[in-house]
Amino acid sequence: MRLDKFLTHCGFGSRSQVKKLIREGIVTVNGKQIVEVDFKINPEEDIVEVDGRVVKFSKQIYIMMNKPKGYVCSNEELASLTVFSLISDDLKYRDLHTVGRLDKDAEGLLIITDDGEYTHRVISPKKRIEKEYLVRLEKEVDEEKLKEFENGIILDDGYKTLPAKYTIIDSTTVKLCIYEGKYHQVKRMFEAIGNKVVDLKRLRIGGLNLDQSLKPGEYRVMKEEEAYLVFGK
Repeated sequence: MRLDKFLTHCGFGSRSQVKKLIREGIVTVNGKQIVEVDFKINPEEDIVEVDGRVVKFSKQIYIMMNKPKGYVCSNEELASLTVFSLISDDLKYRDLHTVGRLDKDAEGLLIITDDGEYTHRVISPKKRIEKEYLVRLEKEVDEEKLKEFENGIILDDGYKTLPAKYTIIDSTTVKLCIYEGKYHQVKRMFEAIGNKVVDLKRLRIGGLNLDQSLKPGEYRVMKEEEAYLVFGK
C-alpha cells in the first residue's frame, strides 16, 4: 500500500494533507525517514511513525461526513446525488455503507464505514444510543404537546416511540434526543403533535459530535478511538 494512502486511511487527513506531512520529513518507516509519498509499505509488518508516534493500522475505516441536503444515503448506482459520490476514489475500493440513514432533505452527522459489526452495534435498538437533532418547525412550539415526547408518542402506524428528551431553543426550534431510528421518525413525531419539520440536522450520535469545521458535503477519516466515542468510550 502507498504510504500516503495508508496515512489517509488511518485518519491523518486528506490525501493532500498527508502528502504535506510526508514531505515535511516527520514520517518514518522502520526507523527510516521517508519523504516519497508513493513509498510502498506492508501495513501488517512495517512500523510507521508520525512525529515519533507509532501508527496502528486498522482494517476497518470510519468516516465522519457532514451530509448536505439533497443527497441520499444509498450506494446504488441508479440513485442520483448519493453521499458516496462525495467520497474520493482512493476510498471507494472499500465496501462502504452508511451507519443508519438521514433523509434526503436532512443534513448533519453521518458515519460511513466498512465495519458491519460496528454498524450493528450503533443502530441496534438494544444499545439505545442517543441521537441528537436540531429541528426547525413550521409552526410555533406547543410545549404542552411537546411534553408527550417524554413518555413516548404513538406514530401514524400505531408504533409507540421510546421516551425522548428535548430542549426548546426558540419559538420554532427544538433540540431533540431520541434512541431509535424508525423511518422518518423525527418528522412523524412532530406530525403526531400537529407540527411539521422544516429543517432537520443531526448533531450527535452517542458521544460523537459533528465536527463543526466540516462544511456540508465535507468529510474526514476518523481514528478508531474517535469512532468508538459513539459508545461512550
